[in-house]
Amino acid sequence: MKGYGAFAYLSGYCTLSFSRLDCEKVLNICMRYGFSYYGVSFCDGGRTVRFVFSLASYKGVLSACRARGINARVIEKRGLFPLLCEYLSRAGLVLGIFASVAIFLLSQSVVWRIDVEGNERLDDGCIREMLAKEGLCVGSRIASVDTDAIEQTVLIAEKDLSWIAINISGTVAKIQVRETLDTEIKDSDTRPADLIAKFDGEIVSLMVYSGFTSVKVGDRVEKGQALVSGKYEREGLPTRYTRASGSVFARVEKEFLVEIPLLQTKKVPTGEKIEKKTLNFFGKSIKLFINYRNLPPTCDIINYEYAFSPFSLGELPISVKTEAFYPYTEETVEIGENEAMELAYETLASDISEALGDVRTLNKTLYGEVRDGKYILHCTLTAICDIARVRELDTFE
Repeated sequence: MKGYGAFAYLSGYCTLSFSRLDCEKVLNICMRYGFSYYGVSFCDGGRTVRFVFSLASYKGVLSACRARGINARVIEKRGLFPLLCEYLSRAGLVLGIFASVAIFLLSQSVVWRIDVEGNERLDDGCIREMLAKEGLCVGSRIASVDTDAIEQTVLIAEKDLSWIAINISGTVAKIQVRETLDTEIKDSDTRPADLIAKFDGEIVSLMVYSGFTSVKVGDRVEKGQALVSGKYEREGLPTRYTRASGSVFARVEKEFLVEIPLLQTKKVPTGEKIEKKTLNFFGKSIKLFINYRNLPPTCDIINYEYAFSPFSLGELPISVKTEAFYPYTEETVEIGENEAMELAYETLASDISEALGDVRTLNKTLYGEVRDGKYILHCTLTAICDIARVRELDTFE
């Protein structure tokens, strides 16, 4: 093979094995018919001899040897040509190559990606939805996109945008936007309002940012009582309004009651999985196949999407969305007192957080009992929390 390495690899070569006793006969065949070989080597302790022939001539050597009763065995075929032949003989691979070429050619005429810049309040998805309504989305034909018309329509329809520019570079649509200045605070943020008490309690501290304070530390207040007023009246002066804001912390006492039935309904997965797949091809949805049948009345649903990204070239506008259904049955089971107690404590923590928000607990008294097929948890809580709630004022009263 020395001196013929590169040429032999490009054109391809085949190694044939013969008995050493047939070595002279093989050499005579090569000389008579002009078969060239790259090298000769002895193997198996000298019992066999191997010849390396080009792919173009090895079949002729085999035919001549068989005609003379010489046994020949193909050891290996190597080189670029046989490698290509091997891969091209696979129908799936050939189809994949053609599909890749077709996708590449198609992709040069459509939008692959939409990048949005300059937005702060509006998220990218919201802006992409606006553009999609006007005909610009992943998969849109570049030639059919009228950027000027889309810009004008979007600006008229969306009051939160003061400027938009659409530039298509290659297969990427670059969207630059400028949002309207938030100089006008929304009505819900400017309407005059008081801060009133959500619960009965004793004031322990105040942090007032705007408004006129009506209470002081140590005062006891009742639910609904004004804590910070957004209305200021003084004889001889016009009435002033503002939106009261701040936090008023008070010591409160609350009662909580949690009931956990000992008979619980639990999910029992059947182990079955039912899938519905959809191909998203350049913005077009194509149903692939459905292992669907009739869905049971109870099942969990999980959606996930696989984006096609070959050879780390970046995400392409091709993905497969899967909607997976996991059926389950429901059965009633009886839980023990300890498990019911754990559920009760978890529920209590959630109830306290929902009712009071962030609290600093001063004292908590708990009492649990099993009664009437339930685990009942009683809680008396003393804590410090923010009791201020906004109540808007009618300035036309």
